[in-house]
Amino acid sequence: MKAAKPSTFFKELSDDRLREVSVKLLDLRYATCREMNSPHDDNYTRETAVFGRSRNMLIEMALSEQYDWMTLAHGAMDITFNIERVPCRFFRDDHNSPEKAGFFKRNAWDDLFANDDQQPVMWRFVVEKALSEVDEDRVFFLGYNVYQEKISEWMYQASAPTLHAVDKHVPIAAEIPPASVDVREEGAENQNVYRKTGSSE
Repeated sequence: MKAAKPSTFFKELSDDRLREVSVKLLDLRYATCREMNSPHDDNYTRETAVFGRSRNMLIEMALSEQYDWMTLAHGAMDITFNIERVPCRFFRDDHNSPEKAGFFKRNAWDDLFANDDQQPVMWRFVVEKALSEVDEDRVFFLGYNVYQEKISEWMYQASAPTLHAVDKHVPIAAEIPPASVDVREEGAENQNVYRKTGSSE
């Protein structure tokens, strides 16, 4: 079964809001990994710093007046923030096979409930590290039902941002004139001698 878009379940989980959080998570990750490139840094020091900085950034976003759709529900290490009424958490993991301890554990603030197993009861931002230098880091926003089955999925990566129409206006097609083609004169291989196609010369 194909996973539905988050906004199918909650209209407040719009692409632009998910993109806002995702861009900030990726930008912070890139900046941290670039800064922590000394001989004394490794994956552990970088990933620990990325987690701590991401947590602090999300708290700052939720408490700022800039994002009126985002609030802080719980500011501890298992940070939970709301996009309007929807509680969300974040992890650095594999979006298809999450392995982090506590990924599916719900705290007191992660409190969506549903009797229908086709409705998500938990939402996770998952920052997925690129598998090679050719690939890119990506952010997934995933919704799981009460049986921990993924039923909603949304993805962002820097080179292919999620696009959406903002209105129903379709621009009028522009008229493009035919291209002008020149033909090279025979015997003029070493000269810049051209004539117009269809000329009377």
